[in-house]
Amino acid sequence: MGMECESENNESEQDELSRVKKRLRELETVFEYCHDGISIVDSNGKIVSSNPAMQRLLKIAAEDYVGKNVSDLVKEGTFDNSVSTKVISTGRPVTILQEASSGTRCLTRGVPVFNEEGRLELVLVNSYDVTELYALRESLRQSQKLAGAYQAELTDMRVAQMQKEDIVVRSKKMLDILDLARRLAAVDTTVLLVGESGTGKEVVATLLHRASPRRSEKPYIKLNCGAIPRDLLEAELFGYDHGAFTGAAREGRPGLFELADGGSIFLDEIGELPFDLQVKLLRILQEREFSRIGGSRVVKVDVRIIAASNKNLAELVDAGRFRKDLYYRLNVVPIEVPPLRDRKEDIVALAQHYVRHFNRKYGFEKVLSAELIDAMECYAWPGNVRELVNLVERMAVTSRGNILGSEEFPMDISVPKNCQVNQEFIIKGESIQEIVGETEKQVIYDALQKNRNTALAAKSLGISRATLARKMRKYGIGRR
Repeated sequence: MGMECESENNESEQDELSRVKKRLRELETVFEYCHDGISIVDSNGKIVSSNPAMQRLLKIAAEDYVGKNVSDLVKEGTFDNSVSTKVISTGRPVTILQEASSGTRCLTRGVPVFNEEGRLELVLVNSYDVTELYALRESLRQSQKLAGAYQAELTDMRVAQMQKEDIVVRSKKMLDILDLARRLAAVDTTVLLVGESGTGKEVVATLLHRASPRRSEKPYIKLNCGAIPRDLLEAELFGYDHGAFTGAAREGRPGLFELADGGSIFLDEIGELPFDLQVKLLRILQEREFSRIGGSRVVKVDVRIIAASNKNLAELVDAGRFRKDLYYRLNVVPIEVPPLRDRKEDIVALAQHYVRHFNRKYGFEKVLSAELIDAMECYAWPGNVRELVNLVERMAVTSRGNILGSEEFPMDISVPKNCQVNQEFIIKGESIQEIVGETEKQVIYDALQKNRNTALAAKSLGISRATLARKMRKYGIGRR
């Protein structure tokens, strides 16, 4: 019996040994043929073993680093830092970006392996080659820089083109609108310009005519429907025949639509057009014909109508003050011209343009100071471009000196309290470190005040968003 038990035990041990050997061969196979780099480092930082994939990643033969301490390899420059050192010091898994002397970049993760007593025994290091990802990222960055340069060049070309048309513009919003107007100019579709008073709707209307095939020899007539009394507006628009009313000229008179034949007519403040005249305008839009006051002869006209309104025509339709059918005929292509406060890039360009204009007109040599420009950019401009023009002239003719400072900004015009204009700050502290820190804090605060969000603020400061966020935490500056 004893011999039989001993024989069975030997067979059991041999089976277990076979299973262990098989398992070991499997692990060795995985270690040898794994695509990712694998290294094993002992608790003292010495590299115990490394698979062929790691050797390919680092482009180093095994005998040049296996058996060496990772700290020595970092000092020699074999790679720039060591994940094993961090794992040994912290006892926790660590992931780092690592660059080898060969130029290979790896995403490397180190995992601690503890023995039965809970002491760190080994560090398992796993590395993934991310060199191509870095190259792609750098290529993307270069492409973005190139695209940004092309975009800036394109913007400059668009601005230069508008300058040829005597149009002052810098903002992308307005450039896009003017580009759309240029495209629409090639066709005779009706355009409705909407937006607050003084935003520059007439500028867009003028471009629509200038860029159209009608430009060269055909007329362009402008009329503000709210500026002429109701009794005179019909005769102004449609003309009249002999005897149409008391005081009418013997030979009659053509209206603006006849005078604009072959060209364009710009009807500003179309919402002020009396209800009965809206019917005659609708007939022109649909049939291209009308009759003079007191006449029966049908007058045919080929005229492009450009309408504009600072009122909401849809609301006027709901209120019964504007014909629905006329509204739909006018609203073929609506273009909303944004207020000046929504295109701040145009404020400086317009202000400088009109300073030069009034300099030529009055023989001045005025210039805008940086503080005044800050104040103008902060102001909401409820009167839009028209208000800006009047204000620039007012400051130009009333200022004593040639430099227009923020003190020239009229006292009756309020600037929002959260807008920092010509703000002086006091440097606290005596040491260089304290002075630099206080200055940096103030500069960051000003950048956050002048920009809509932290991304733009970081860009204006020439730092990353992460750096800005860290400095904001350092100085206790809250997010906007």
